[in-house]
Amino acid sequence: MKFSALFTSIALIVAFTSSINADTIVPFSGSTCDGVAGSTVQCDGSCHLFGGRHSVKISGSSTHCVTYFENSSCEFMEAQGGTDIVAAGAWQNVNTGGPVGSFICAPTEFCLV
Repeated sequence: MKFSALFTSIALIVAFTSSINADTIVPFSGSTCDGVAGSTVQCDGSCHLFGGRHSVKISGSSTHCVTYFENSSCEFMEAQGGTDIVAAGAWQNVNTGGPVGSFICAPTEFCLV
């Protein structure tokens, strides 16, 4: 009985972890996820370059918070950048009112910055 409960718990943790790691984001040069695609990266909270891109698409099964920065180092500066909550399988036009140099895709819908 204890072994079965332990095995079930481990299986659920592995399944949950795999689903989070499977979610990715791709930036595009066009405004509607058209044009040239950038690198496909994990939604894991790490910083990625965004120069020359105008939209993003989330692949996977979860909703994610995407935070944009004017600089290329994902450093927050007041009134510079923006945030979108992007649903699984959806695309988002990025229009912050200024240039975007980098972005962070959080592992969940909760923003990291």
